[in-house]
Amino acid sequence: MLALPQDVVEKLGLQFVRNAVVSYADERREELKVMGAVNITIGDRQMMTECLMLPPTAEALIGQVVLETLDLLVDCQRQTLVPRPESPILASSKLK
Repeated sequence: MLALPQDVVEKLGLQFVRNAVVSYADERREELKVMGAVNITIGDRQMMTECLMLPPTAEALIGQVVLETLDLLVDCQRQTLVPRPESPILASSKLK
């Protein structure tokens, strides 16, 4: 899921959708607001999704759902997001 700081959410004018409980890596749990809908564009790919609202001082986080939907990989060496080699032009999805 996408997570954005409160000040960014307010600047975008996103509307409250519901509350959700999130679990952190250190096992803490917290209830956060889910806001939506937001259109996210990375490179030539875009999607519409909801986002979690983080405290104003937090960093924005692009979660696994966004990366999978946009069919992007993390290039740690170059510190960028790149299209999967199997789908260089358009995002692809598997249906079973």
